[in-house]
Amino acid sequence: MSNTSRQHHDRINPSHQLAIVAGYGVVGRMVALELERSGLAVTIIELNLDTIEKQLGLDKKVVYGDVLDPNTLRQAGIEKADVFVLAVPNEEDAVKACGVARELNPDIFIAARTNFVSKGMLCTQAGADCVIVEEIVTAQAMQQAIIERLNGKNGQAELSLTDQATPQANL
Repeated sequence: MSNTSRQHHDRINPSHQLAIVAGYGVVGRMVALELERSGLAVTIIELNLDTIEKQLGLDKKVVYGDVLDPNTLRQAGIEKADVFVLAVPNEEDAVKACGVARELNPDIFIAARTNFVSKGMLCTQAGADCVIVEEIVTAQAMQQAIIERLNGKNGQAELSLTDQATPQANL
């Protein structure tokens, strides 16, 4: 689900831009990698000490802390950041973090991940500009796989983890 109701966000120019990615599981890693490829400086917020150690060993900028803590967000650079990605798996935290981030930086572009539409709507209300809802993305991928099969395409019925773009749905 993508919501771009905040019209003040122009296209992000990657040169000299800062992105913060909270949560460095599969979703956070894939998003951070693409942001880095696009030329953005990425700071990771993470609670898993093993992940932090590994990423520090790869010369990544990592902040240990809770995404709901304004001090953690400040340490990551929220007040100067252009993009804030909430890839944390806990939907309640994502909703609350949208509000905290919006308060600290009213102009930041916030992208959040949720499992369910109801929490996605709450993230939007709390300040997210873009929300990806996993149940919608899954439904779209299943629809596509079934339609391709019914249309006689002999291609792979599953989404590839590396080759497919993630579809979005509007709220």
